[in-house]
Amino acid sequence: LNAQLEQPSTPPDDELFDGLRELYVTSQLEWSEGEPAINIYEEQGYFGCHKDHLALTVLVPLLNPGESFSGGGTGFWAGNRDTSENPETSPTAVLKPPAGTALVFGGDVTHSGMPVEQGLRSVLVCSFSTKTAASNPDRLHGLHAPPTTSANFKGTL
Repeated sequence: LNAQLEQPSTPPDDELFDGLRELYVTSQLEWSEGEPAINIYEEQGYFGCHKDHLALTVLVPLLNPGESFSGGGTGFWAGNRDTSENPETSPTAVLKPPAGTALVFGGDVTHSGMPVEQGLRSVLVCSFSTKTAASNPDRLHGLHAPPTTSANFKGTL
């Protein structure tokens, strides 16, 4: 879905993916700490409202809503840069795409992992920007294992 929550009529250009692959292989991407990662949500598990502050975030659900869990999903608040990271309202939209699809959005979008009511939800998460002179070397691991991980990085299944 695009920013207007509509299905695009044309697929992305294949050259886009070749360019992203090259940036990844040559360590030209700055990743959010501990990412790419798999976030696991158990009953009552959630990830509070926040902005990622990087160019793009990609979320890929690994389990189907309604089959593996109820509740959950990714909540989004309208307003982008004008919206606080701690909004006092309910999300404008909660998306629960099927396993294997991707949500892609900019780092200034306020979002959250909504509480799971029952079951288990897992999501592949990666937020990234292109490398700059100010990039932290610990966040430029490309094809190499990261030199350090945060205490809350639990690895992948």
